[in-house]
Amino acid sequence: MQRSNAAYFSHIVRALRSRASRYAYYGLVIALIAVVLATVATVVLAGEPITLASLYDAQRNNASLLALDLMPFLFALWGQYIGVIMSHQAGVIVLDQTEHLRVDNRALEAEAVRMGQRDVLTGLSNRAHFFAELDRRIGAAHLSRTRLGILVIDLDGFSEVNDQFGETNGDRVLKSVGRRLSLAMENTGLVARLSGDSFGILMDPVASADMLDSAAQRIQQGLEPPCTLDNLSLNIASSIGGAVYPDHARDAQALLNAADGAMQHAKTRGGGFEMVKARLPLRDAEMHSLSAELRAAIDEDQLVLYLQPLVHASGDRVHGVEALVRWQHPRRGLIMPGDFIPRAERSGLMRDLSNWVLRRALQYAAELRTAGWPLRMSVNLSARSLLDPDFPDVLAGLLAAYELPSKFLTLEITEDTLMADQRRTLDIVTRVANMGVQISIDDFGTGYSQLAYLKRLPASEIKIDRSFVQDMLMSKTDLSIVQATIGLAHALDLRAVGEGIENEAQADRLRMLGCDLVQGYYFGRPMPMDKLRDWLEQWHLYHVPQHERLLGEGADPQRLN
Repeated sequence: MQRSNAAYFSHIVRALRSRASRYAYYGLVIALIAVVLATVATVVLAGEPITLASLYDAQRNNASLLALDLMPFLFALWGQYIGVIMSHQAGVIVLDQTEHLRVDNRALEAEAVRMGQRDVLTGLSNRAHFFAELDRRIGAAHLSRTRLGILVIDLDGFSEVNDQFGETNGDRVLKSVGRRLSLAMENTGLVARLSGDSFGILMDPVASADMLDSAAQRIQQGLEPPCTLDNLSLNIASSIGGAVYPDHARDAQALLNAADGAMQHAKTRGGGFEMVKARLPLRDAEMHSLSAELRAAIDEDQLVLYLQPLVHASGDRVHGVEALVRWQHPRRGLIMPGDFIPRAERSGLMRDLSNWVLRRALQYAAELRTAGWPLRMSVNLSARSLLDPDFPDVLAGLLAAYELPSKFLTLEITEDTLMADQRRTLDIVTRVANMGVQISIDDFGTGYSQLAYLKRLPASEIKIDRSFVQDMLMSKTDLSIVQATIGLAHALDLRAVGEGIENEAQADRLRMLGCDLVQGYYFGRPMPMDKLRDWLEQWHLYHVPQHERLLGEGADPQRLN
């Protein structure tokens, strides 16, 4: 750096000195011309002819001209001296200012890098910096053969804080949580805000998973005191998932996904801390590989849509079918949705996947209707689609493209999804229902629905979660839940749907309880479109009296719906 500064300074001095010398030479030439003109004037005034001899005599005999001859050279020497000094001083000034600019520029660049690594709201590291640091430290841990661990913390019920107290107070809660996490870790880990109400902690190194357990306990203790908002005190609950490199995953994305999965599992159990189970590493690594292939699978049409029948509990009519996506992988064979949908959600492909399923489902519904089977098509709607303000317009366009009346489409939305962001959810669901599309509340009984909210939802049916249906013959509690859910549905003027029926006894009990629709392996497994056509023909043959059978284009929708 010193050598480059010296070279730069030398270049500036030479440039300035050359310009000063150039003008000094110009002055010398002008002075010489003036001396010549003065000598000529002296000869002319003396009345003598202008010759070299007369010019020489004028110079020799006139002391004033002799003094004038010396002046250009004296001034040239003086000007050159002043030019050198000024060029040197100017070079010092320029170099000094340049160095100041460079220092300021480096400071600005460093600040820009720092701000790019920070979350604006909390001042913690942001997701990009957390991921980059995790990736870097995994590389170092691989070389040193050490372990590191991460924790993913998600606040429970935070959306209700925003809904009830406003986003400004929600931001205050997030700032408070960020400070508490930093205090709990006491500089023993990198604390970051990963997304809205999700935080991450990187601990490097860790001797064992017990260190993560201890850190999780400190975090829970730090979040235990209520958060004060003006005159209100809010309790902060959290779900925490932990994962260790290389025990649970061998790259940054897989490790983060593993911890996030453990956090989600802890959330389903009511919060607290949970480590990744030992059985997860291979599956996680495999699914991480699949997530990179999912985009190509959507573009190359490797996905297939299976259809599972929904029938009336009386057993004489087919109400509709539910669309269930599968992935026909070229090497791994048929992959079930539980193995790739979570990856689609984490990798930002859920919107594309949902659009593919919706398009194919509407296509099949239109084909069935043309063939004389006007069945309602049920499609599971993801949380991302439900919170997309453009979704109703996209849906309207697809219905128009396939010329399918909206009454033949039912969107199934899980209870947890409906409760995640009630204000936005109600707006989207209402817009969709106003189009004539039916809304089904899926997995009812597994979430935390509020009856006041359910009453306002424009739903058409409630699907009782399969866990209650499958155990209702052995558990009085589950039977009571099923019976109460059917009663609630009818009280709200909704259809009650039982899913997961695997035998005749379950079907009979649901029929006795007044359930409207049933679905499960006992009636029909999920099947491709061509198999569904065969199933419909067989069902029609065995369950509809001969004089009432409906064939081809003459089918009466009321017989099926």
